[in-house]
Amino acid sequence: MNYKFLISRRFLFSRGSSKFISFITYISILGVTLGVAALIITFSVLNGFEKEIKSKIAGLVSHIQVTSFDANGIEDQNDALSKIKKSVPDITQISPYVQREGLIKFKDNIEGVILKGIDPLTDLSTARNKIVSGVFNVSPIDSSISRILIGNKLAKSLGIEVGNKVFIFGLKGIPSPVNQPKIKQFIVSGLYETGLKDYDDVILYSDIPSTQKVFDMGKYISGIELNVKDASKINALASQLRDDMGYPYNARSMFQIFRGLFNWVELQKAPAPVILSLIILVATFNIVGTLLMLVLEKTHSIGVLKSLGASKGAIMKIFIYDGILIGFIGVIFGNLLGLGICFLEMKFKFFSLPEFYYMKDVPILIQPQLVLLVSIVSFILCFFATLIPSYIASKLEPVRSLNFI
Repeated sequence: MNYKFLISRRFLFSRGSSKFISFITYISILGVTLGVAALIITFSVLNGFEKEIKSKIAGLVSHIQVTSFDANGIEDQNDALSKIKKSVPDITQISPYVQREGLIKFKDNIEGVILKGIDPLTDLSTARNKIVSGVFNVSPIDSSISRILIGNKLAKSLGIEVGNKVFIFGLKGIPSPVNQPKIKQFIVSGLYETGLKDYDDVILYSDIPSTQKVFDMGKYISGIELNVKDASKINALASQLRDDMGYPYNARSMFQIFRGLFNWVELQKAPAPVILSLIILVATFNIVGTLLMLVLEKTHSIGVLKSLGASKGAIMKIFIYDGILIGFIGVIFGNLLGLGICFLEMKFKFFSLPEFYYMKDVPILIQPQLVLLVSIVSFILCFFATLIPSYIASKLEPVRSLNFI
């Protein structure tokens, strides 16, 4: 075994060493452990938030929406579909939709809603996978009655259950005696809950023809939704679609449609790692203090080593090994603590969240590359923290060191 490493280990953990030195050594290790664990947990939670928000939004509006500047919507659906497929080759899903504001009435309860007509065969929304009561079925019963899906929270607030009949008022402009809203009866076939409370409370799903009739739209559709293979390119693809399709078509990515929500996620992500990184910096300063006190404690021993022929480089390496040992143990324990807490939260869901976070539990997404990056950066900082105390130790004069008590 390398004698310098053996001596450095004895300096830190020998039973004959000062109890105070041992105590501050453990404090330094604890500081690194907590710093690494805090960063791993923070990154995992923030990445989990971002993934959950993206997946929920993608299930609500798709990656890209193509609409028209024409107030009536898109008239030639087939022409629009053809242009989209020609412009974007990496489409995984594509579907037309109709969406307008209206009113829902059940008994004496009335609420403003958004009715979205979808094609059940090509629909991109996650509502079909989020049914909490009833079934996913928007097919019309007959020419006068259609089926509808309602958000679970909205249904509870209005007292609606699966199988109830509701009325939808299709608003087109300002209601008046000469502009009366169209009324259509629907049967509630299912209740869904995506977790995005603000949207579950207002969006209802039915079929496209029924929605077109409610709003007197004829053959017009509101837009076309599409998903692509690489979600990181959707802003660029939306811009490409706008250029290729031209007026009156307009294409927007989900990041542009829900800019405020994604800005909120980024705002959460930006400061937390910077603030928590200060824990690592404090831990490295603890290592500097620990090694400086260790140098003071072992001054006589340094003199003995130098009198026996140890070079300045050898003395420096002894204390560098001490700092590296503190950093290595702290990083290992930090990984165990941080990952352990993350896995426990993923399995047992200890912490619940208020509704405005759009999810019930704390989301966790562990990214190995970020865990590795945190560990490497922390270890490098610990290494640099050893250089000043090690250099000071190597400069001590043997005669003065031997006389030091």
